[in-house]
Amino acid sequence: MLYDLIDHDLIDVIDSKEYQWAEAVKVTTAYLETKGYVTSDYASAIIQSTIDNGPYYVLCPGIAMPHARPEAGVLKTGLGIHVFPTAVDFGSDMGPANVLLTLAATDSDTHIEVIQALSEMLVDEANITKLAAASSKEDVLNIIKSY
Repeated sequence: MLYDLIDHDLIDVIDSKEYQWAEAVKVTTAYLETKGYVTSDYASAIIQSTIDNGPYYVLCPGIAMPHARPEAGVLKTGLGIHVFPTAVDFGSDMGPANVLLTLAATDSDTHIEVIQALSEMLVDEANITKLAAASSKEDVLNIIKSY
């Protein structure tokens, strides 16, 4: 289900360069922008929200779900899955994240199905480990195929 719900063009393994958190947000939102999910303002909105509110979107060790409000530039609902071989430090008590699930939601309801499928996958810590170790887009797709 998750496999079918996600635009595969929004999935990638990013190079092994070390990224600062704001730069990582820009990298992941660029995928969403290129495919028409968000405007160029969306990355700035996530960055400003992080500055104002902290890294509230770090869900657990290794996983972050950067997002901003729909009015901050969301054009259509989408989710990017990006693996950073070198973990990104958002300054969270939960530690850095290798997997960024960049969410663009047009409202508070349309993305529920995707979030439920993600939750099923991420409840198994082995899947988090597998995602963090993925070395290609195909690896990520193979992991999410059964969810």
